[in-house]
Amino acid sequence: MDIDQLRSVIAQGESETVEFKTSTTQLKPAFETLCAFLNGKGGVVCIGINDQGKMIGQEVSDHTRQEIARELGKLEPTPQVDILYTSIKERKFVIFMRVDAGVHIPYIYNGRPFQRNQSSTMRMSQHRYNQLLMMARQSPYAWEEIIAPEYSQSDLEAEEIYKTVSDSIKENRIPASAQKEDVQSILERFNLIKDRGLKRAAIVLYARQASLKLVQCRIKLARFRGTNKLGEFIDNQQIQGNAFNLLTEADTFLRRHLPITSFFSGDQFKRIDKFALPIMAIREALVNAICHRDYADRSTDISLAIFDDRLEIWNSGLLPPKLTVDDLRRAHDSVLRNTLIANVFYVRGYIEKWGIGTNKMIDFCKMEGIPEPIFEERSGGLVVIFRFKTPISQPSRVTNAMNSRQEKIVEFLKEVKTATKQEILKYLTSQTSTTKPQTFSASSKTILRDLQYLQTIGLVYLKGQHRSAVWVLQDRNENTL
Repeated sequence: MDIDQLRSVIAQGESETVEFKTSTTQLKPAFETLCAFLNGKGGVVCIGINDQGKMIGQEVSDHTRQEIARELGKLEPTPQVDILYTSIKERKFVIFMRVDAGVHIPYIYNGRPFQRNQSSTMRMSQHRYNQLLMMARQSPYAWEEIIAPEYSQSDLEAEEIYKTVSDSIKENRIPASAQKEDVQSILERFNLIKDRGLKRAAIVLYARQASLKLVQCRIKLARFRGTNKLGEFIDNQQIQGNAFNLLTEADTFLRRHLPITSFFSGDQFKRIDKFALPIMAIREALVNAICHRDYADRSTDISLAIFDDRLEIWNSGLLPPKLTVDDLRRAHDSVLRNTLIANVFYVRGYIEKWGIGTNKMIDFCKMEGIPEPIFEERSGGLVVIFRFKTPISQPSRVTNAMNSRQEKIVEFLKEVKTATKQEILKYLTSQTSTTKPQTFSASSKTILRDLQYLQTIGLVYLKGQHRSAVWVLQDRNENTL
């Protein structure tokens, strides 16, 4: 914008669509007004102009730009804001911020909605906000469809994207030719990109942890002593990551803390160890939580809590009007809140068929002879409750027989604290020689089976994922299950 265009805007004076601010010391009210413009007809905020319409300008440093970027991040849903810096004299600029009327009303700034009344900005009433929210829910345009302009393809985990393709081909849900496609073509295939702009669904599914700014992409994991949240924490974690990171971390947490039941089959001498709850049913509930979460709600996280008598998984977002809690216990139509996210889980085989996830949870529990899961709407979201067949009172470590190689792995992890599978394999090979009668070397697949067994009995756990994943010895001082 040149100086003549700026003068033309200023000449209009403050109005329903124009606001002047003296300096960035008024940045907060400036963004409140931008929020009001988004909820109205659009408008312009000019910083560096006094109430009389005189251009006084202000200095613009890197710190100034960072401040503006920070405040911009507090606008939800993320809007398109045109920001221009017009020089009016040496080292002095007028900052020009313009928005069109918002497409995804209602907008909030710093957690609050604002509206414009003539030339004044004010807090939007709760009644008006609820009206706009109801209208938005009736709109077919979803949160996951919105472009996230602050992200680029370099912010995504390419390895996880390619894994989506390989899994989908194995499930026969996309053609084998997709294996030759590049990242952009894959994202286009799954409708996760538009005009080279990444949709929010792509961020939820594939964002690198270092790049992830969406607070919605978090899960809380807790093991409580007792049967309510007033009991002390045995373990308490909050993990941020993309959808597949969250599943991996939740799986690791479950294998560390779920109790293991042991029994002998009538025709076998070997003891059989099983988790007290069916892992597949819990995984189904976690996938449902990720796919059906209300991502517009920035104030809550998906939560997984283990108590002495039960496990609970909660996600924000009530059931759609077409469904009731009772419907979840029988065949029902699938009403998806996040179609793009759910579709990726479907093609990868995490979801077998639309609308049967809750029925599968029930079937898994019946097969294991444990109480059927309970579904409840609570605190603005849906909770799934799995009850243990026998309540547990004290955490204990299951002791299982280990072969000599597995004992050697535990011994190594005691010494080094963490190690990759390759490092463990190298160590075991080094322990085998002509001077040592015991043979510890084995194939990579055998070592992986050893580690998975040690994980099952609660002695080790996997931290991280893919190439950066390391095996860690479970601290015996921790009261884990």
